[in-house]
Amino acid sequence: MPKFLLSKHVNVVAFNLTWLGCVVGRESYWWALAPVVACYLTLLVQYRVFRVPKFLMLFGLGVSIDSLLTVVGVFQFGPTLFFIPLWLVLLWAVFTTTLFLSLEFIGRSKLIATICGALAFPFNYAVGERLGAISFGSSDTLALAALSAIWAIALPAMFWLAENGIRRTDEVA
Repeated sequence: MPKFLLSKHVNVVAFNLTWLGCVVGRESYWWALAPVVACYLTLLVQYRVFRVPKFLMLFGLGVSIDSLLTVVGVFQFGPTLFFIPLWLVLLWAVFTTTLFLSLEFIGRSKLIATICGALAFPFNYAVGERLGAISFGSSDTLALAALSAIWAIALPAMFWLAENGIRRTDEVA
């Protein structure tokens, strides 16, 4: 297996292609991306880029935050099986890998992670809104301000959890 598939460069390309496919394609294309994402995640687990419990904790946190934002009316989607559409769940799976690979350097500084959370997440949601993937339940300004505040806290926390989260008992000593 070529090691370049485990690289930060491949990871950033994988995330951006997934983002594009999920946000632009939404319900039409997520199912085509899902097997590719599953293979990619399997590869990363097989080569111990991250441990499954830590991945699931961070993935679950991201999905939970977006689900809560949907329940309280910040986000609105068309009909979905769950609180958020499956394409967004898939996107969270690939984004979670960036915490261990291509974006890992951002997590080294709490200040940079806070600034990136406050700016990058609202920006991405705003682009998604402009592309018709998501609607804000309230005014755009209010929604983006709420997203900025939430992700200024949540992104640094996710980086901290990626680094320090779940530890096996043999690692604690």
